[in-house]
Amino acid sequence: MPWDPIKCVNGFPVPFTNADATNLVHAANFAAPVYVTTAAAGVTRYAYTFVPFGGMTLCVVGHIHFTPAGAVVAGNSYIPGWANWAMQTPAAQVAAIAALPPNAGAFPGVNRYPH
Repeated sequence: MPWDPIKCVNGFPVPFTNADATNLVHAANFAAPVYVTTAAAGVTRYAYTFVPFGGMTLCVVGHIHFTPAGAVVAGNSYIPGWANWAMQTPAAQVAAIAALPPNAGAFPGVNRYPH
């Protein structure tokens, strides 16, 4: 997958691979995200956190879904700017995101891209 140079105006780490992206998702600390939002009538929750990599700071986004029966299921995790890549949110991240308040923090704006 390539970096999106239009969105990543501050540059991006090179080299970077899908394996690096997977490792960052697993390393992300969603217990202390910078932003949490719950959308779609309380069904989908997104959490944004930052992870250092290659001398830069990368945003990692994890999301989950709440079923009508009250179960929590994994959505996808992705790295803004790492084009056309996503993976299922890992179980440990699902639990951490489910425990977060429904909305908190401030959307990282352009800082969600490598910086």
